[in-house]
Amino acid sequence: MDNPNAPDRPNAPGLPNASDMKVLLDRVKHVGKLLEHQLWQAALDLSLDKSSRPGRRFAGLVEAGAMLDATLLLVMLSEPRRSVTDIRKAGDAWVCSIQVYGAATPARARKFKAEHADLPAAVLAALLSSHLERRFEAHLKNTFHKQYQGEFESHDT
Repeated sequence: MDNPNAPDRPNAPGLPNASDMKVLLDRVKHVGKLLEHQLWQAALDLSLDKSSRPGRRFAGLVEAGAMLDATLLLVMLSEPRRSVTDIRKAGDAWVCSIQVYGAATPARARKFKAEHADLPAAVLAALLSSHLERRFEAHLKNTFHKQYQGEFESHDT
């Protein structure tokens, strides 16, 4: 089930590459319809292993032209867990909302929304936005922790 549009570079372990995702998100926002190679790039950026069972399922969906199903599979496979909470048509655009569930309680779950004329592109844009936001928050938390580590220790005398 090898696809000529599938990127050949190996999947990077760990967190997705934020700079690649930002570029992809910008490209997706400026096309009329989600393109197959953009979906493959998203799978690569999200570290989907093409040889795994979900990777083969993804390849089969893309090969069959089921772009929305393939995009929803990426949502389902994302960590921390995400779910599509709203899909609706607003004028000429599709609006998609994705909720991210972390280790925190569901009350603290975050929502990300994207609009696009193409439904699979709206879902992918919301998904990429949710990954970019999570990476940025983790970076800020890590930076803050390193910068102020030890500064809030008790200094009572």
